[in-house]
Amino acid sequence: MKELNKIKVSVIVAVYNTERFLKQCMDSIVNQTLRDIEIICVNDGSTDDSLMILNKYAESDDRVQVYTKENEGLGGASARNYGLERAQGEYISILDSDDFFELDMLEKAVRRAESTNADIVVFGGYEYDERNGNTYTVASILGEKEIPDIEVFSYHDCADDIYQLTQGMAWNKLFRKSFLKKHGLRFQKVKYTDDAYFTFAHMALANRITVLKEYLCYYRINSGNSQTDGLNHYPDSAYIPYIELKKSLIEWGIYPDVKRSFVNCATSFLRYFYDKITSYESFSYLHNKYRDEIFKELDIADTKKEYFYDKRVWLWSRQVMANSSGEILLQAARSYGSDVTTGILRFQFPYERIERESKIVLIGAGIMGRHYYSQLMLSGYCDVVCWAEQENPFDHKYISKLEEVRQYKFDYAVVAYVQQKLIEPALAILQDMKIPENKIIMGGEIK
Repeated sequence: MKELNKIKVSVIVAVYNTERFLKQCMDSIVNQTLRDIEIICVNDGSTDDSLMILNKYAESDDRVQVYTKENEGLGGASARNYGLERAQGEYISILDSDDFFELDMLEKAVRRAESTNADIVVFGGYEYDERNGNTYTVASILGEKEIPDIEVFSYHDCADDIYQLTQGMAWNKLFRKSFLKKHGLRFQKVKYTDDAYFTFAHMALANRITVLKEYLCYYRINSGNSQTDGLNHYPDSAYIPYIELKKSLIEWGIYPDVKRSFVNCATSFLRYFYDKITSYESFSYLHNKYRDEIFKELDIADTKKEYFYDKRVWLWSRQVMANSSGEILLQAARSYGSDVTTGILRFQFPYERIERESKIVLIGAGIMGRHYYSQLMLSGYCDVVCWAEQENPFDHKYISKLEEVRQYKFDYAVVAYVQQKLIEPALAILQDMKIPENKIIMGGEIK
């Protein structure tokens, strides 16, 4: 172990059953160009080989410290807090064990922090699609349009946009340890959203924030560890951080200044979470909770349309307040042209005939095809590499011409047609491509 005064950054990594991705993550940390770091790995009760992997890194690199604690069942908050209590570095980096990072991430972030004397350095990151290896820039990770035109700033310089600058994740930020110690805040023990309060509270408290306009992290998506089922069991995770954040902002006398940014941020996230719920019981619970309590508590209920940056978010909030959960679902079904009862019976995606995480081409953008596509986008069950139609009825850019199916490699082709005159041209192309018959799934069949 290096002398305490030599440790520039304490890197805290909470680890829970991520053996598939852990080596890539750890390699991107131990090989950082900034060498004066300690790597605090907190094994949060993993039941796979994560601990064995961590111990191998500790054996070969004395900067790696491995701790094991009992899992408390509420996300990584307790593991991160455990790491914070042991951190000795001048700066703190809190990373996720299924992500990976540019090798000069810490060096660049520290250089920026030292040249600006910043409490927090915010930088960009990519989404990394595990299914196809593609990377995507996401504005909400680093909202470059919202960055103040000054090198160092606080919420006073961008009060209306402070929570549009970046999302509530911790992994694209570097924190000065003395700043964190001064305020003594910890991660909330709440499933899936445990870092939102910690991050947004510190963004409000910091006197000196700076932005590094570089993309230095890779946030893994579509890894097969879908959170959808988990969200159904923890619907309260949608709003708990924002309830606590509002209370703190009021206590600190900050809330009136950042209220517009807060309301827009909270409403957008509530909507995001609401759209991910797949259990009707949980959906109905969350809908009623929003309408009867949370929208009032978070100052959403009485806020006018002009207050919102995205008018679609405002419209959604009005729909929630004006309708029951059943009415919302009925309207959603009707918007797809479904007659509801036959739609549910006939347009359920044929999950039982297609393996999870398969790559598929979806042929057909009529009622059936739209139902299938919607289900797959919500569930993440498999990867639609191409959505094709003979004639693009809506002129959507993401719907390809039927002939373009030939350009793709896929595991299954799903033909979402009922009319024979539409089925035949689709089958002709697939047969010409020598696609096996058992890999061509005909949609709309009642089982």
